[in-house]
Amino acid sequence: MPHYLIANEYRFLEGEVKEWLKSYKPSQERLEREFRDNKGRSLEEYVTEDIILSILRITKDQFINLKKNGLPFQHVGEKDFFHVQDILDFYRKGDHVVKPVLKNLLMPLVEKVPIDVPILIVDGSYNFNNATAGTGVVIVRNRETAAGYSTVRSIKTTKPIVCELLAILDALKLMKKKKFKKAIIITDQKAWTSSFSIDLQAYQGPVKQYINELNQVWNQYKGKVEIKFIGDLKEGKNNPLYKKAHELSQEHRDCVIERLKF
Repeated sequence: MPHYLIANEYRFLEGEVKEWLKSYKPSQERLEREFRDNKGRSLEEYVTEDIILSILRITKDQFINLKKNGLPFQHVGEKDFFHVQDILDFYRKGDHVVKPVLKNLLMPLVEKVPIDVPILIVDGSYNFNNATAGTGVVIVRNRETAAGYSTVRSIKTTKPIVCELLAILDALKLMKKKKFKKAIIITDQKAWTSSFSIDLQAYQGPVKQYINELNQVWNQYKGKVEIKFIGDLKEGKNNPLYKKAHELSQEHRDCVIERLKF
């Protein structure tokens, strides 16, 4: 600290001291010695990272994910310290169940996709018992949030693939509603990734009106939407995002889930 010794007294200039304090960092030893948490506990009651890894028997990567998902710890100086009781409470609440982040679920596809381009994972399911077609759509935005949508229609058909087409239609309608300029739609129909063209004459009855609507909406978004195969995502059909879209399609009801957790 800048000072002046005059006779037997130390003198300080306020401006110089304030400037010095901007870059001053107490020693690690002092920070650890003087530390008290909001419960008044000192670091004598805390343990280091190595001990926690040993107690929990987890890998370093798992440990990093736990910290990102709320594992309690205290950052003191340049080190992290952990209180065993706080971690036990954390586990009792079930907060230790670490969910994979959305970005990881969208790998490796998202490596080549701008972050602001929404990704829509779709699926359809047909129930022959009551002639209903269900669709499920999961929308992921900015790699951070996911929302789920399910729709049901009463349709008599012998072609269950109609449900997959309706899922594409619902995804496009959601794009329009949310004013997406671009998007990627992921389906389990690989043939559609190279060419998406539906022959209206191949469908009859009540199905025809939906296919006609699909063709119209597709023409509006052609060039703005890219259809990808679920195999382009990690784990393919076992990908949690696709499995959720599939579950939603089997709901056979109209519903919206604003925030999905994975």
